[in-house]
Amino acid sequence: MSEPIYLDHAATTPLAPGVAKAMYDALTDAPGNPSSQHRAGRRARARVDEAAAALAGLIGAQPRELVWTSGATESSNLALRGVAGFVGEGARIVSVVTEHPATRDTLAALAKKGVTVDWLTVDEHGAIDLDDLAAALAEGPDLVSIMQVNNETGVIHDIPAIAEQCASAGVALHVDAAQSLGRLAIDVATTPIALMSLSAHKMGGPKGIGALYVRRRAPRVGLAAQIVGGGQQRGLRAGTLPTHQIAGFGAAARYAARGSLPAQAGWARLRERLWRAIEPAGGLIRNGRAENTAAPFLSVSVAGLHGAALIAGLGEGEPALAVSAGAACSAAKGESSHVVRAMGRSPREAAATVRFSLGPGLDDAAVDVAAQRFVDEVARLRALAAAA
Repeated sequence: MSEPIYLDHAATTPLAPGVAKAMYDALTDAPGNPSSQHRAGRRARARVDEAAAALAGLIGAQPRELVWTSGATESSNLALRGVAGFVGEGARIVSVVTEHPATRDTLAALAKKGVTVDWLTVDEHGAIDLDDLAAALAEGPDLVSIMQVNNETGVIHDIPAIAEQCASAGVALHVDAAQSLGRLAIDVATTPIALMSLSAHKMGGPKGIGALYVRRRAPRVGLAAQIVGGGQQRGLRAGTLPTHQIAGFGAAARYAARGSLPAQAGWARLRERLWRAIEPAGGLIRNGRAENTAAPFLSVSVAGLHGAALIAGLGEGEPALAVSAGAACSAAKGESSHVVRAMGRSPREAAATVRFSLGPGLDDAAVDVAAQRFVDEVARLRALAAAA
């Protein structure tokens, strides 16, 4: 049996070179608590500081502007709940209907507690209308929360333009950059972003570690801590820092700084090769425009098939394809994609959506094999449906 072809880098990426070693070294050479003042603690703190410098350098931030979290989901919770808690009664937040569940579900919970949430819609290509944003900003919200790259379709929101629009209105902006870190250039030194959620395991780092960028220059935003009980990280997030995971995040950031951004053109070329090879299957709807989609992403809805059957068939055949129906979070709930439904697809089309997301280890040959495997599986399932 051949090795599966891994096409699910948007869900989790394999560890980048140097990451596992950095984590092992931190576990064995720096076992102290990084909050302790003795020598062992200072050695652990040095690993944390090195990682902070690497990650901050990747986004144009200062190391002291990073708050370590368990991942982008916690980072977004801290951003959204933190602002709502700081503002108190009358808090108002603007977001987009196609956001990750970490944002959508958090805002739904906050709405039940009295926070006003204004939702921006998207067009058939997954893009927001900046005039709609301007109208929402006129209502005087306390925060706008928008992801830079959609986790299901790869659609890119124009964060520099959105940030300038928010800054002109005097409104803080939170960006979910889980899918854009290491894939798009991000410079918070020149872009007025107040808060930004980051994740390690989407860009070659370990699972279970993320960060929230909290701007210390104008425009600033007030945050109420959500985890208390120790005063670590300037009181914004209590708890002993996981030195080895932070070291892994730092190693992934250093690797990304060396070569991830230049590699994006190659992923875009492979993605278009994949699209051209699967298009002959017929009845495919491409979700998002190629020119406005992050390089590794290809989302397609397949007419006339049950999505679960297609994903299962691709995953169990030979060779197996590791793909997803969209967000892993939505799959865990058994839901069809709210993202492609918001783009105008029918519930049936949304339920028959496949997300390919490319990354290291793929080449022309692997893409060609994966494409033929997809075309064959679509044909097989359609023949079964016709015979039923």
